Amino acid sequence: MNKIIRNTLAGFMVITCGIAAVAQPTEQKILLTINNEPVTAGEFQGLYLKSTSIENAKPTREVLEDYLNLFINYKLKVKAAKDNGIDTTAAFKNEYQGYVEQLAQSYLIDNQVLNNLIEEAYNRMQYEVSASHILISIPENASPSDTLKCYQKAMEARSRILKGETFGSVAVAMSNDPSVSRNSGFLGYFTAFQMVYPFESAAYSTPVDSISMPVRTRFGYHIIKVHDKRPARGQVKVAHIMIRVPPNPSPQAAEDARLKILGIYQRLTAGADFAQLAKDESQDPSTSKSGGELPWIRPGQVIPEFEAVAFSLQHDGEISQPFQSSAGWHIVKRLAKKELGNREELIPEIRAMLMRDSRGMLPRTAFIENLKKEYSFKQDTSKLKLLIPLLDSSLYKGTWKSPNLKSNSTLISFNGNELKLSDFCNFIEQNQGLIGKHSIPAFLMNAYTEWVNLTLTSYEKSKLPDKYPEFAQLTREYYEGMLLFEISNREVWQKSSDSLGIANFYNEHQDSYKWGKRIHFAVYTLTDPKIKKAFVSGIEKRSKKGLSPLDYANRFNSPAKQVATVVEKSGDPTLPEVADYNSWPKKFSVRDTQNGEVVVVEVLDTTIGDVKPLTDCKGEVISDYQNSLEREWLEKLKKHYTVIVNRSVFDEISAWQNNNK
Repeated sequence: MNKIIRNTLAGFMVITCGIAAVAQPTEQKILLTINNEPVTAGEFQGLYLKSTSIENAKPTREVLEDYLNLFINYKLKVKAAKDNGIDTTAAFKNEYQGYVEQLAQSYLIDNQVLNNLIEEAYNRMQYEVSASHILISIPENASPSDTLKCYQKAMEARSRILKGETFGSVAVAMSNDPSVSRNSGFLGYFTAFQMVYPFESAAYSTPVDSISMPVRTRFGYHIIKVHDKRPARGQVKVAHIMIRVPPNPSPQAAEDARLKILGIYQRLTAGADFAQLAKDESQDPSTSKSGGELPWIRPGQVIPEFEAVAFSLQHDGEISQPFQSSAGWHIVKRLAKKELGNREELIPEIRAMLMRDSRGMLPRTAFIENLKKEYSFKQDTSKLKLLIPLLDSSLYKGTWKSPNLKSNSTLISFNGNELKLSDFCNFIEQNQGLIGKHSIPAFLMNAYTEWVNLTLTSYEKSKLPDKYPEFAQLTREYYEGMLLFEISNREVWQKSSDSLGIANFYNEHQDSYKWGKRIHFAVYTLTDPKIKKAFVSGIEKRSKKGLSPLDYANRFNSPAKQVATVVEKSGDPTLPEVADYNSWPKKFSVRDTQNGEVVVVEVLDTTIGDVKPLTDCKGEVISDYQNSLEREWLEKLKKHYTVIVNRSVFDEISAWQNNNK
């Protein structure tokens, strides 16, 4: 429906974002009233300026008068929609609130931080990093002393490598990564958004052949060695056939798998269809049904040995030789390749990935910190200890109830607002299901942080219309656009789809639907060239004898053999069959075709002003019918509502526009 609303407003109200607000001297003055409801000059000017920024219309008095009439018509329809209670329905409220929430999000983050993250990600996506790591995991709910021990263990691993031990051997000995036994910590190449953000940042900032300091992520501490950095290779789309090799296979099982993949490869080189073989033979159930086809692959998304072969193929359709990975044997076929997109193409993708990534919280966190400064936020977290004895295991069951507090102290204050311990307790009661496996003290601090963030964000959201006039304007435009769509649908579009109404309107206005000059002609096709001479010589006498084109053609046919057919047509004089009819010596032309047939075109009549059948002008009739219904509707609205225009304010607008051409 959103797209329909925008189309509905086209030609009157152009909904666009990012147009700079221009202060006008009359914006708070009342330009007009509709049944005593005021409409400001600023609303009129805002919409007009948006329209003229696109249409480049000159702000003449005549243009403004025309626009004022359109504006009044628009406001009358919106007024009628509200009086009909359209904005009171649950569906309307839900859609409108959804739009407001979506629009508000761009005002509730630190856009400078967001832009910096986008720029950082874009720059990183230009390169791929090859690295290995050692993970020292931190137990859940670890104490500070336990966390320190994990850090010291990570430093021990780093020290051993710097003293000469190989990274792989130290990884096997110390890393808690489950895959270390088969890859010795090697991760292959990856790019932005393929690792958790702190790990990615450390990998991109560590020089090649260097060892990082311990890097903390949600998994624990990492030691990273960077092997290489190279320009990004884009994405590749491949299909594969896989023959599995079980873990710790017997020599016979390993040999059977090798021989099977070699047999498949021989069938491919002999011309067998890759997709069909993948369906029949591949032991990868997630891709075999689709002919082995995989989604687009970026570096770092598949095991390194598979990635290396997939990106090594030079041509679409090229098939690799069999190769082995930790999963089994593969044959890969390249289907397509695409390079990394340009900046314009990547920015929307980066923005979407940011919102799904942990770094997406950074613009919100920075925004909240700015709010705390702006609103002189104060807190007394020492009061939280009063809640510890009141929180119990019922939280894990979701049955905890907010208690009556003996001392309901102020917990936070900002911009003249005070929230107390009881307010926070109510929040805990409503959100206790989020405790999960956290300890009660950890849950308390997490809940407090989220409560503060939501409280400040909600308060700021309520202030957006006052702080940002463009926000208020956009939400009003969308609200009124939804009203306009619904009321127009009721009063015009639904009525104009009634077949009886369309037919009645057509019958009453047939004189408006006439053809221009029309050529009526017959196209004869002779399959036997031997009758050509007789057919052509008799065609001039056809009409004098009162024969129709079909009757004339049938004179040359017999029950056993049909040698002449005819089709009668009507159309514009520019039709190829009759485009040069004025140059014909007689009223017909004769043409021999390449397949041995003869085509005779005979002009039967020319007319001007024939009434079009409804089937030939239905779209035009419906459009006119809609316009008629809308005119009738507007006439009723203008009789029902009293519109008073303040001409002195309109004169000010006109003068301001002329002075700011």
